[in-house]
Amino acid sequence: MTNPLGKTIVLSIHDEDVAQLEFDYAITSASITRIESPFRLTANGIQTVIDPEKLARVSNLVDLHQTAVTGECFENGTLELRFSNGTKIDVFADAHYEAWSVTRDDGQMVIASPRDGHTRFGPRP
Repeated sequence: MTNPLGKTIVLSIHDEDVAQLEFDYAITSASITRIESPFRLTANGIQTVIDPEKLARVSNLVDLHQTAVTGECFENGTLELRFSNGTKIDVFADAHYEAWSVTRDDGQMVIASPRDGHTRFGPRP
């Protein structure tokens, strides 16, 4: 499946509630989405880069608790999350590390591979 920009979607998230925000050198939210590298946060038209290892800007994330999230994991290693309060997070592939992962209740998992790709695991049998 592709989006309007022609990017291939490998996993989608649809209107899931953000039940928890953990601050432990990563950002963790619904479904379980784990962000482990710097990402771009867009809120109220203002873009901010947030590094999970340096939580000086943690206050920018507090408003995401109890919002609904929709998003896509793309074949090129990009993750896009859109929240019901209008905030958006874009996570791009990292040159050296796994930038993010998304794990479903059924065991499906997509992990951003270093540089520009992804690894996908199917659901548990």
